[in-house]
Amino acid sequence: MIKRTLAVLTAFMLMLTAFTACTPEETEEIVTEDVTTELTVATEDTTETLPTEEAVTELTAPTELPTHAEAEISEVAYNPTECSVIYEAEDGETGGYTAVMSSHEGYSGTGYVTGLSLPDSTLKVVLDIPSAQHYNVTVCLSSDEPVEGVLYVDGLARGTFTTSGSGDFESIKFENIYLSPETSSVTISDLSGEVDLDFFLLENTDDLSELDYSVSGVLSNSGATEATVELYKYLCEMYGESVLTAQQCSQGSNAEIYAVAAVTGKYPLIRLGELSGYSAGVDTGDIELAIEYYEDGGIIGYSWYWAMNGSCYLEESGFSLSNAVTTHDVAHMSLEKVEELLGTGGVSEECYAIIEGIDLIAEQFSRLAELDIPVIFRPLPEAGNGEFWWGEDLDSYIWLYELIYTRLTDYHMLDNIIWVWNAQDVEWYVGDEYCDIISLDVYDFSLGAWDNQSHVTALIRMMELTTDKPIAISECNILPSPANLKKDNAYWLFASVFSGSYAITEDYELCTDYMTEQEWILFYNCSETITK
Repeated sequence: MIKRTLAVLTAFMLMLTAFTACTPEETEEIVTEDVTTELTVATEDTTETLPTEEAVTELTAPTELPTHAEAEISEVAYNPTECSVIYEAEDGETGGYTAVMSSHEGYSGTGYVTGLSLPDSTLKVVLDIPSAQHYNVTVCLSSDEPVEGVLYVDGLARGTFTTSGSGDFESIKFENIYLSPETSSVTISDLSGEVDLDFFLLENTDDLSELDYSVSGVLSNSGATEATVELYKYLCEMYGESVLTAQQCSQGSNAEIYAVAAVTGKYPLIRLGELSGYSAGVDTGDIELAIEYYEDGGIIGYSWYWAMNGSCYLEESGFSLSNAVTTHDVAHMSLEKVEELLGTGGVSEECYAIIEGIDLIAEQFSRLAELDIPVIFRPLPEAGNGEFWWGEDLDSYIWLYELIYTRLTDYHMLDNIIWVWNAQDVEWYVGDEYCDIISLDVYDFSLGAWDNQSHVTALIRMMELTTDKPIAISECNILPSPANLKKDNAYWLFASVFSGSYAITEDYELCTDYMTEQEWILFYNCSETITK
């Protein structure tokens, strides 16, 4: 487990105060379209130190922005046609040490192909594509131990898989792949062990062009300010029409959005900040930057990777959320009253620390409320992934999320918040009454032949969770390509690259480790996205 070290900057100190910010477990996995109820998140294996105060405060907005022609993304052909065809592996084009065998029971056809894990061994199966539409491609294979691999369609990776290792033939489905006539080729590669491949099944999917993006546009907080209501109404009107550009920023810095603008010529519509410094009692100066961005025509938001004892991680923080849970109505109590309960043993030290942290965040959001500035708020990111202290167990997490919501809304009377639930496991959903937006974090570190996928299958899974909340990509390292967004009708509310080395280099220039400069430019200069 690798930590990201975030530098927390203050306007009144000449020293740098370091805080540990948190990202998901670094597993070198790829988030694919093959998503069920739990979504996997991967992060880069890197320890990142963000700029010192002196370095960041010297950064200024680019004085001249480049101009790029807006790309009009062309319409996509759809011709829904029924299709369900099995293509036997033994009928494909084999090479190297592959062989057709029939000793393993349970196969279809006349046999199966083995030896694919050996050097220079290949298998290509050609599929007949009857019409332009989305398809599911199912691969049937077996292995005697868990084996990882990648499905390639027409030379592009479409998803990863892991076999169960049961020894029996099993089917693994890759959903919603757009294909057009007349043929496509499929292969599996990058195998970590030996498999026997039986067949590929090609089936048509539901018509993705008919996805329903209509939502009510009613906030969970009935007492929300007029400005907050109007902003949410705008977000809901744009949902399904265009993808809003967004960018996560390092605390107390606009380095990422300056780098984006210097290359693309456009600023993201949404500036996303981080609250971990504020909840530790340090003034990072980020609220001032957010106010300035809003007054200049942008939208602002915050995530909260909440550090306890210097870390967000469950094991490193040593913080027990379950010890904090209480039946006392601490959401509506003053901090002094909670302290009295602590003194008598009515609540734990963990409970008091939580109330204290929420109140520190409330101070900052109150500054925005006084200026009638609405804010998009993503507390307790990546619910249910098991890494962070707020994910110790489901019941404690639900208690904490509802506590944050109730204390900020009822006790502090902050009616300028648009609430985001950040999902990685749908079983941890807090319910429509406690959020306004659902978001996912989606990373890809393959650096291989992928094509900036739209992740439409993950979007559909979240649509099945609730029909009344817009859904966004809150973190990624690779933005979906505009062509894929349109082709798959995958109109996320917004999509944001994460901060630090995901977006900028050590010299504060735009990072091109995961996307080319041209891909950055296209995303910010096309008909499918909206900038500031």
